[in-house]
Amino acid sequence: MNRRFFALILLALPVLALAATRSGASSRAVPAITEVELGRLLFWDPILSGERDVACATCYHPDFAYADGRALSLGVGAVGLGPGRGDGSRGRIPVMRRNSQTVLNTVFNARAGRARRGPSDADAQARAPMFWDSRVRSLEAQALEPLKARDEMRGDAYSEDMAIDSVVERLRAIPEYRTLFGEVYGEDTPIDADRLGRAIAAFERSLVAMDAPFDRFRAGDSTAMSAEQVRGMAAFDRAGCDRCHDGTMFTDFGLETEGVAEHALVAEPDTGAGRFRFRTPSLRNVGLTSPYMHNGTLASLEDVLRFYDEGRSRNPNVMDGGRRRDERRGVSLSKDFLRVDNMSELEMRDIIAFLHALTAPNFDRTIPTRVPSGLPPGGRIR
Repeated sequence: MNRRFFALILLALPVLALAATRSGASSRAVPAITEVELGRLLFWDPILSGERDVACATCYHPDFAYADGRALSLGVGAVGLGPGRGDGSRGRIPVMRRNSQTVLNTVFNARAGRARRGPSDADAQARAPMFWDSRVRSLEAQALEPLKARDEMRGDAYSEDMAIDSVVERLRAIPEYRTLFGEVYGEDTPIDADRLGRAIAAFERSLVAMDAPFDRFRAGDSTAMSAEQVRGMAAFDRAGCDRCHDGTMFTDFGLETEGVAEHALVAEPDTGAGRFRFRTPSLRNVGLTSPYMHNGTLASLEDVLRFYDEGRSRNPNVMDGGRRRDERRGVSLSKDFLRVDNMSELEMRDIIAFLHALTAPNFDRTIPTRVPSGLPPGGRIR
């Protein structure tokens, strides 16, 4: 297994520097707010949602390792937190069609295709793939997308074309935000979409969880992983899991067709990036982020392993076969999917134990006691 533990150290150092960086420092005697802290307030403030009831944190909450513990997320019009969240819109706003991926360690998405460069490299950050279908690049771009989506944060308050401008105008109307943006970006710098995205991205880059038992084991602590987890690490490779889940982040960031069953609540088949392809997620902290797959149709890690061990499509739109077929004959599973070897019950248990060794529980769980809009932090989550 090629895990390159010392690459983690090289990666983590620039992340800390990046998270601490801010420009346009205030001349006050007390320290000005950092870009990261401004981003945290925005991340938790429902003023960014059309109906003022949803924040970024609603679906990316620290109680669920910055995911939400649901198969499919509920945004605008819903009430509650995580699995207990329910539709309060009486069917007006549909359920989201995809599972919320954790925000933890998304700074390392910049590793995609840039194996020799760290996450502070500006060019790599600008090209880092985001979302299950990699449809946008960079955390800055990712931060603005939910504001435009009706089922996520926009609701029916304004059109998609007006969403970003409407949110910016709201922020400009709040004196505290004008002051905070001035402290971070310069006193005469107006609030705009670019700085809104930059602030949220800066906070998201600070959410790093990379001190798992696996990392300590690779650093030389032979007691950090149990015998079962060590066996699972070897079984993980033997089963072929490392073909797509390799490297520092346990992902190749590739788009794969895997034949995951469609979710019953999603009206139309989800083709992902085309041909039912979805990005391979990192397995970091995977033990904290159930349910699994792009639509949350697999409830547990055991369910995931049994799905791969079957080696066949559960989606009627995706054929078994392992070879790319022409459009007239439809879409088939990615080649690597079919090369997963049979796993015994013992190997499955060991692999699951190993996957739990990728959990780093010490990450930032800070929740602001208030946000500048005066709305409840996180929206209608209680």
